[in-house]
Amino acid sequence: LRVSPELLDLLGSASQYRGDERWSLLYRVLWRFVQGERSAVLAGDPDGSELHRRLKAVRREAHHLHAFVRFQPSKAQGAPDFVAWFEPAHDILASASGHFAERLGKHSWLIATPRDGVYWDGQRLHHHRHCPRQWQVWATQPDSEGQALWQAYYSSTFNPARVNPRALKQHLPSRLWRHLPEGTLIPQLINQARHGAQHH
Repeated sequence: LRVSPELLDLLGSASQYRGDERWSLLYRVLWRFVQGERSAVLAGDPDGSELHRRLKAVRREAHHLHAFVRFQPSKAQGAPDFVAWFEPAHDILASASGHFAERLGKHSWLIATPRDGVYWDGQRLHHHRHCPRQWQVWATQPDSEGQALWQAYYSSTFNPARVNPRALKQHLPSRLWRHLPEGTLIPQLINQARHGAQHH
């Protein structure tokens, strides 16, 4: 079969989605497409509509990774310069974490998840489909000074006058709060905003 690179990229991105019929939908779309049914990838088609819904969910989770990963310095022996823990809803770590290589330069860092993990050695990104246990330990036992720095930063930039709890939860799902340094502060800051606290 001859399949265009564009279709392969589309199906590859959609394959990062975790859910029912993860692979059967992709196979069905591919089969229909190569049989001449170009509508299989269009939003007006039932299969195409589900395909685009999954692509949107994957893109949104990649955005969550970029926006809500909190790198913190690690003082553990053998650990990289910075570590982070994240629990993605979809398998976006390998494709989306290169974003940080451009921003952290030659510093070494890792992101550990319950499933896979990535390690940047300063020059190259290494992806492990099964996250090494040591990485998970480093990432879930961050330096207390790093935690305090994130909390101080978040508190100083939080603007109670502009907070909308519903919009906040849409932008920052509550499932992510428990692993954010500022996660424990969010309910308190929202409560203060409801009681008329003003940002200074």
